[in-house]
Amino acid sequence: MKKFFALMLLAAIFTACNSTVTDKASQASNKEVNAAAVKTVKLHVTGMTCEGCENTVKEAVTGVEGVTGAEASHVAELTTITYDTTLTNVEKLTTVINDLGYKVEGLADNSMPAE
Repeated sequence: MKKFFALMLLAAIFTACNSTVTDKASQASNKEVNAAAVKTVKLHVTGMTCEGCENTVKEAVTGVEGVTGAEASHVAELTTITYDTTLTNVEKLTTVINDLGYKVEGLADNSMPAE
């Protein structure tokens, strides 16, 4: 019985770390971006423990209208997002990441919000 529960716990952890955004509406194609308004921000994100977590954050953020690129690292606790400031903002991106169960602690490395 202990082995069964241990196996179920491992399966739950594996599933959580490898979950992806399945809502097709959130992955809809982005509108045309204004190249002059594209900025990059680096966010300090805690709670990511594996590559599955990185992929979950990356896919969710990439699904936000106006985001043109994203990278996440659980080792560095860093998410780098390139976005059109006329279509989204740091607050919206922070909300998306926090809603996944991770925690945006703030800007990383002297990254300035581009508004």
